[in-house]
Amino acid sequence: MASPIRPLLTVGISALLLAGCNNSDDDDRGAGVSDPQSDQAPAFIVRPYLQAPGTDTMTVMFETEEASPQVWARPFGSSDAFREVAAEINSDDGLVYRARLNGLSSNTLYEYFVLTGADEQQRVSQEFAFKTWPQAGDGVTEAKIIALSDTQLDREIYEVVLNNVVADGFMTEECDGSQPETCAENIAAITISGDVVQTGGTRSNWRDQLFGRMAAITPYVPLVTVPGNHDYYNNAELELYRTYMSPPDNGSVGYEEHWYYLDFLDLRLVGLDSYPISGAHGSFNRETLAVQRQWLRETLNEAEMSSKQFVMGMFHHGCLSEMWNVGESIGSCEMVTELENYSRETGAVTGHFFGHTHAYSRGQSLDAPHLWLNAASASGYIEPLNDAGHQDSQVSDYDTFEVSRSEFGYSLLTFHFGNEPSMTLERKKGGYDGDTDFNVVDQVTFRHRDHSNLPQATAGTGEVSANDVELAVQVASPEQVHEVHWQVSESADFSGPVFDIWGNDTRRHNLFYAAADQVGGDKYQGFEPIDTQQGADLFRLDLSAQLERQTIRPGADAYYRWHKRYSNQNTHASSMDAYPGQPWPELSLKPGSSYYWRARVRDTQMNWSPWSNAYSFNLAGSRSDNLLANGGGEAGDVSGWTLDSGLVSAITAANNGGFGAASGDYYFAGRGFGQGMPGDCCEDRMSQLVDVSGYADTIDAGKNYLELSARMTTWSNQDQPSLVVTLLDGSGAVIDWAGSEPRTVSSVKSWQDVTVEGFLPAGVRQIRVSVGGERKAGDDNDVYFDDLSLYLLQ
Repeated sequence: MASPIRPLLTVGISALLLAGCNNSDDDDRGAGVSDPQSDQAPAFIVRPYLQAPGTDTMTVMFETEEASPQVWARPFGSSDAFREVAAEINSDDGLVYRARLNGLSSNTLYEYFVLTGADEQQRVSQEFAFKTWPQAGDGVTEAKIIALSDTQLDREIYEVVLNNVVADGFMTEECDGSQPETCAENIAAITISGDVVQTGGTRSNWRDQLFGRMAAITPYVPLVTVPGNHDYYNNAELELYRTYMSPPDNGSVGYEEHWYYLDFLDLRLVGLDSYPISGAHGSFNRETLAVQRQWLRETLNEAEMSSKQFVMGMFHHGCLSEMWNVGESIGSCEMVTELENYSRETGAVTGHFFGHTHAYSRGQSLDAPHLWLNAASASGYIEPLNDAGHQDSQVSDYDTFEVSRSEFGYSLLTFHFGNEPSMTLERKKGGYDGDTDFNVVDQVTFRHRDHSNLPQATAGTGEVSANDVELAVQVASPEQVHEVHWQVSESADFSGPVFDIWGNDTRRHNLFYAAADQVGGDKYQGFEPIDTQQGADLFRLDLSAQLERQTIRPGADAYYRWHKRYSNQNTHASSMDAYPGQPWPELSLKPGSSYYWRARVRDTQMNWSPWSNAYSFNLAGSRSDNLLANGGGEAGDVSGWTLDSGLVSAITAANNGGFGAASGDYYFAGRGFGQGMPGDCCEDRMSQLVDVSGYADTIDAGKNYLELSARMTTWSNQDQPSLVVTLLDGSGAVIDWAGSEPRTVSSVKSWQDVTVEGFLPAGVRQIRVSVGGERKAGDDNDVYFDDLSLYLLQ
């Protein structure tokens, strides 16, 4: 197939040749310096495009074989003298040039020309324009930014998409294409969240796929990009990416062009590189992750000192990705969490733009005013939501996301500054031929305001059946409520594990996809989502039914940030994981137990009300006595326990440098501490076998719920403690059970609660509880246990 952009370049160059003399009417400008004149225009391989915008600077780049290029610039429409800047070579072959224009006036529209050659051989381009970004005092109150991702061309049939996005979207909807300087005035930047081209090491991809198809807009609006995995392909050191892209040089030393930030008044755009911190579609590097995270923290600290009202992160690999689970990255989740923390600490609105998944998704964080925006697809093929195999292996309806649409298009973000700052996102659908209206299909605004629409309970108190737990609230202004957040805990003060029910089933809308054989649309116009919340009652929660549909954990679906679907995505154990080394708590409705709950509501501009009062309900049933003997070592020894290997002792603070028990005087520890040092190495373990045959009838009927709790810690997180619960039948054979997974902790001299819970399967007659651990460093085995208890509920 012929190059998709050569005809466009031919037309563009012909137009430049015809207009090369720049026969503007100098009288309209008054006396002064006239435009540069020439009978010929430069022959560009890549037309001029803009990089690294600022209040007093702009970088103009282009590619040409012609010599001695210069950029001339002055305020638009004036007859001032030109600022003349010689372009410097920015590629090994000497074809890509960069001209940094410094010392400019803020918030000013400039006209500029590119000149090549000298004297009689000099060539002059048509007039282009850019606008510098404003500074405080310029009277600017808003900024508009276009967000794209995945501008790569991976299917020939989609060659037209980015052309149409530019011509029928940007140049028609956002500015007047017949006067392209209006684009410079209306749009502050176009962001691309990675996969800028199909193959980063292929020169024609940059010339044709990106700059060729965006040639109408890039001379007028700065491109702000970050690399994606495709940009690294055949380009491991990002040679071509760094040839064509020139972001600000304010990242970490040694990682130039990989991460950086830009400031537009009280908005900070932070570009990050997720390829070296990802798993399935990258090359995970722990050191790079540490350097980038530290730089991000410092950048956010500086943003806080500068009172930035908005901080938007940009990277390619998603933290959570509804349409393509294998594209997720734990490293990206750490970046998202850093941004959310900034919101929580400052009250500022944050967000992140990503791609990788070729679909549009929009969500919001649970505890912060933070936008999740999958900004694709601007060209890359759209996800096949009518394919059952893709749905089964790659799709998850996460609570974090409110809207997912597998389609082409772009997103427009409008930031309003001042005393009432706000950010509005509009998604505009279109791109393929016949689908170029670019109608708004999704919109959301983040604006801080007080929200006092306090919920009050109307159901969910007193004694209830475990099969029929229904919570309900009422509010004074129900029409103002966008979503409800419910919390359930066994602690009256919500200090223990708190379980969050929020998202798909608790908000006004949830746009997702039906089963593959019921999905409408196609791979050209896009696939049609459905609203799974049509007609839903937001103010009533059937908790029993909810538990049948999904696992309920703390943080709603925060669990999936740190536990990915596929092994090659689980690159490392994150320090941000709230339950490192152990399963996350899961809500169960246990017989004979009391539960406490509360609710809050969010308005349409993403502001939460205060929490309601705490309410409670009780489930009928009974609880056994503690079935473990000497669970805290208060007998002063290990009586009741059987030593299985090494040595376990009951010790006090006096035996261990003053570090005391979780409660009482004694706790259990491995070898050492003045209690002996067995010669075998290095496992110390003891266990207790509990006979539950007296509960056989109710166990076999599925009515007994096991509740085991312990407190565990270490001295320095070097030795590894472990708690294991094993279920046995009457002959001593092991019965498979989800709760048999070993539990461990990594806390340092800080007692951590660990629980194992669940209904017992039929046939259980004995329960073995084993504690101990492996010495990995030093002489003592610093694995500590206290307050072990085992109850059966029915």
